[in-house]
Amino acid sequence: MKCESIALNKYLDKSPNIFFLYGSEVVLRNNSKDILRKYLDTKGFHERRIITKEHFDQLEQTIIESSNGSLFGSKLVIDIHHDQGKIPDQIIKIFEIDNISSNKNIAIIINSHNEKLNSTNKWVKKMDQHALIIECKKLKSFEEKIWLKNQLEFIDESDKKKFIQNIYEMNVGNLVAQKNEVDILKLIYKSGMEASRIFTNDSAEFMPFELEDEVIEFNTRRALRIINTIKESEAHYAPLLVWIIGKVINNSTAAKQNSNPQSSLQKSGVWSNKISSYINFIKIHSLQKLIDLQKNIYELDLTAKGLNKRNFWNDIDNIIIKMTSS
Repeated sequence: MKCESIALNKYLDKSPNIFFLYGSEVVLRNNSKDILRKYLDTKGFHERRIITKEHFDQLEQTIIESSNGSLFGSKLVIDIHHDQGKIPDQIIKIFEIDNISSNKNIAIIINSHNEKLNSTNKWVKKMDQHALIIECKKLKSFEEKIWLKNQLEFIDESDKKKFIQNIYEMNVGNLVAQKNEVDILKLIYKSGMEASRIFTNDSAEFMPFELEDEVIEFNTRRALRIINTIKESEAHYAPLLVWIIGKVINNSTAAKQNSNPQSSLQKSGVWSNKISSYINFIKIHSLQKLIDLQKNIYELDLTAKGLNKRNFWNDIDNIIIKMTSS
């Protein structure tokens, strides 16, 4: 059975507990995976085992051993990550295991980086009999707006149309960037807030969004001034600052490890006019420094949530100084 990602909910109850995700749109693959996890959780699949390429040779054995349920008596999700190359034989052989699609104790999610499938291949036909194949392809413009509307369920109906239009127009064709905008809105949106306030770039309330530019341009003084201004007047934006700084660090770390940094940044949703600054930022910082900064941002997130006794504003200043110095 096959469906498109935006229609996934309609097929869940009709499908065996085996799912194959593929397609060029990473955001839709991730969203589909979230939907599957929530759905399986309602069916009692509370445990999860992740299988990466290093352990593909143990895949068939893992599935067979798990067929009677986990050691703790609950149902198990086997989460398979296929992130490079053609589909390996170890995954193809899953669909040859006896009664694989009727097993009630395990669910299998295969998340493949492949953008296309050849429906004439024997193994694809076999998979079609035993799994729900979910295609996560690029959306047409009207589909993008429908997808975006579904992501903005937390917005008041009176505001939703305005938000959809603004986010879509700023990031047409780029679901990663649209998802980033939605994540930011989740942090700052309050019921009754005027949409015009959020989309006004010269408002002091929107200085957090300027922080990314100042950091990747190595403007330490300006970045620290933004932090201090927010501390004095809008301290409730602390989680948003963590999100923005974390996004810069994570995008840069991923691009640093990629043979094509520019492509990595584009896929991460970085705006095209910022990519050259990001490339320079990445050249200045070593991979080890970026990894250390990831650890710093993790600690900062815990502090923002009140889970340790560190001083949030001192720590964020120190991170900004590290990021904006060579």
